[in-house]
This record gives sequence, structure tokens and C-alpha cells, in this order.
Amino acid sequence: MTPIRSVRAVHLPGSRCVLREWTDADAPVLHEFLTEPTVRDGVLDDEPPTPEVVRAALPAWRETAGGEPRPEYRLAAVDGDRLLGLGVLTVTSVAHRRGEVGYAVRTAYRGAGIGTGITRLLLDLAFDRVGLHRVEATTRPDNVASRRVLEKAGLRPEGVSRDHLFVRGVWWDSARYAMLATDRLHPGD
Repeated sequence: MTPIRSVRAVHLPGSRCVLREWTDADAPVLHEFLTEPTVRDGVLDDEPPTPEVVRAALPAWRETAGGEPRPEYRLAAVDGDRLLGLGVLTVTSVAHRRGEVGYAVRTAYRGAGIGTGITRLLLDLAFDRVGLHRVEATTRPDNVASRRVLEKAGLRPEGVSRDHLFVRGVWWDSARYAMLATDRLHPGD
């Protein structure tokens, strides 16, 4: 079995955006993004981050990225100098070659295919470069737009996990999606 590979200095160009590593200079716009009300609705954090928390997170993310194998890819989705959103690939099991993807898109850029573009780039990273076999994603069952993004990117629905996450004092169900490396070889099977 091929071992998991760690990818350093990620720069993935796509048709809608580029996924790249975060820099310290990104802190102000990342903070602005993470505190947008519609973005806050979808994240799991109890409180919106302060500018200081965001500034401290960026070096911590780089330190985590140095792990072997790399456990997480937190990436900026940009178009030139505009931050469109973010994407995350987490390696959840090295032994089972399994990971999870997630994305968020700035409110101003929603509905333009950015979420699908981010997700497709994350899947390319997961399967083609990291060497995962299975990639999962979750969203809230009532989030029709996010479900559509995951399906357009090629992930298949696998059901709903009830009371899957406890977020800000409320239980959230999660619609579960996944893609296998072999699904990319035989789409639609």
C-alpha cells in the first residue's frame, strides 16, 4: 500500500480560485472573513475570533503543517489578492488513508461556484498528491447550497448522523458525504 505523502508549500490553481498556504499578512482579511455573520452561522466555534486569535493561529497552522505526515491542510482560496474563502483537508486516519474536507466562502462570492472549486481542488490534493483512499465531508441537512456544492464536486451522500455536533448549545445533525479514490476512476458507478 502506498504511504500517505505530505505536501509542503501547497499552491493549487483552479478555474475559480487558487488554494495556497496562509501568510501572516492574511490575518486582517481572514479575521474580517471569519466574523462575517453568514460565515459565523456555519462554523463550529463558540465565539467569533479576535484579531489576536487569528494572528496567533496562522503560525500555529504552519507549525502543524510541518508534522510528518502532515495532519492538516488549512488553505486560503484566493483570486489574485482577493480572499474568496478557505479550504481544509484533514487526514483523519493515516492507517486507513482517510480524510475530511471542508470549505467556507465569503458572503460576497457565494453562488459563483467558488465552494465547488475549492472542494474539487481539495479532492485533487487528497487523492492525487496526499494519497488518500476515502474523503468525507459533512454539512447541515438543511443547507441545500452546501449539499449541492458537495454533490457537484463528486461526493456521494451517505446519510444523516443525528445529533452529530454540539454547537453553541444546540445539537446539529450532519448530512454525510464521501468520495473514494476509485470513484474518480469510475464516476457515476
